[in-house]
Amino acid sequence: MKLFTSFFVMFYTFGCTYSLNCHSCTDTNFDGEAAETCFNTVSVTTTSATCTADSGTTVYYCRTKFRVHDGVTTGVVRGCAASTSDEDTHSDAVPTADRCITVLDATGNPTAATECYYHCTPDNCNTEKTASLKQCPNDCNSGASPRQGRCNYITGVCVCESGWSGTDCNTAVTSTSSGASRKCVQCNSEIDSGCSTSTTSVDCPGTEAYCSTRTSTIFDGSDAVIRTVTTKACTSDFKAVDQCVFNALHSDSPISDTSVGYSEFNCFSTCDTNDCNTNTADGVINGNEAVALQCVVCSDTSTCNTKTERQACPSGSTHCKHTAIYLISDRVYLSHTADPEYKLLSVVRECATAAVTRECTEASVGSLSFKKVTCTETCQGDGCNVGWPARPECITCSSHIAYDMDDYDQCLENPPMPAACSHPYHSSCIIHESGLEKGTRKSVEGYPRRITRGCSYAGIGNGCTSAQPRDTEIETCNRTCTTDGCNVGSGGLMPVVTLLTFLLPAAFGLLTQRYF
Repeated sequence: MKLFTSFFVMFYTFGCTYSLNCHSCTDTNFDGEAAETCFNTVSVTTTSATCTADSGTTVYYCRTKFRVHDGVTTGVVRGCAASTSDEDTHSDAVPTADRCITVLDATGNPTAATECYYHCTPDNCNTEKTASLKQCPNDCNSGASPRQGRCNYITGVCVCESGWSGTDCNTAVTSTSSGASRKCVQCNSEIDSGCSTSTTSVDCPGTEAYCSTRTSTIFDGSDAVIRTVTTKACTSDFKAVDQCVFNALHSDSPISDTSVGYSEFNCFSTCDTNDCNTNTADGVINGNEAVALQCVVCSDTSTCNTKTERQACPSGSTHCKHTAIYLISDRVYLSHTADPEYKLLSVVRECATAAVTRECTEASVGSLSFKKVTCTETCQGDGCNVGWPARPECITCSSHIAYDMDDYDQCLENPPMPAACSHPYHSSCIIHESGLEKGTRKSVEGYPRRITRGCSYAGIGNGCTSAQPRDTEIETCNRTCTTDGCNVGSGGLMPVVTLLTFLLPAAFGLLTQRYF
């Protein structure tokens, strides 16, 4: 009996399966808050769990799964895993190496979602940590209503919402006005009969940057002037130097009813220096008024690249300016129709008080295979800062069908006017022409003839090549140039007589438009 008891004890001791303990926690959306311990600081006392005992071919082990979206680790799961139901479908054993699976989407956001699995068997061994993400020392008051801040988990520093500051974004910011106040004449002729001639200016009540003079005249259906009111004030909007418009009467019924027939003639003048609104607003530029330069003014990457609406510039502006900044891959493309990988960072169109050099400058970004390009240009003329700075405007068209005789070709003989290219990296205008008899401007019967004009990133060179598929030698010609509208004419060198047939009608057309 003692022998049997001893054998039973030994069998129980050595035959019983040991249960493994593993860290167990989940965080599917890392945002850098100090309370997120599953990513970087796991604790046995708070996250340890006991795995199910091994059974048959199933062995339990500790595992950590990290999820990476592009360059950011966004999720982590720690816990027990079973060898028969883990990510490794080829074996029922505990994986002996790390495993990763990526779902690629080259044009999506993210472009790649990767899950990596790390395996181990000692108690609480699944302690792998992220290498670069940093946690903030607190929660940045992200849970406040409204939210006061968020953690930048690249730097480990709180980023505060507008109106808050401090390391935890818990300090309210008191807004204060900075700079001297604008001084304007401020009056109303309904109260001050001398308002129209008043020249006494005082500080504006707020941060208004402009002064205004406005004259509103009400007249009836018989063209009789009913009343005229002048106001002088501060304003935040620069409308016009001096301009008049007709309006329907803005007032209460019945005087605003169309049956009464009242109308308004409103003149307004705006300016941007102290004491400048001493004039009379009448739609005539005179006295202390000056014609302001008008430029396109905007700053964004969505609509600013095509915007053409102008606005008056502040006094002292002498130029319109435009700047575009973008990133571009160093990859070299062989085809002139291929575009490089690029990212537009900013487009700024503005008024300027001085000229800048027309140029595009490149700067390497660390050891990465792309560059940062800044293009800038100034010009003089209302609304001239359109298109892409320091880049040519090009003619864009192509033959819609292939010609085998000397038929009319719109793109060859009457191309459209040059226009801004679609991207800021288009530094050249090009012509690609094929299917002409060598040394002439004639088509070859039975052989397709085509011409393409457009914009190019790398250019297509200059010159012609020839081939002789039958009895006639046929040319393909390329031309690359870098000035506005330069891709006119043909792809090769034209005979003088042929060139004149293209240029003389165009020149006569311009003279006709200008002088007749």
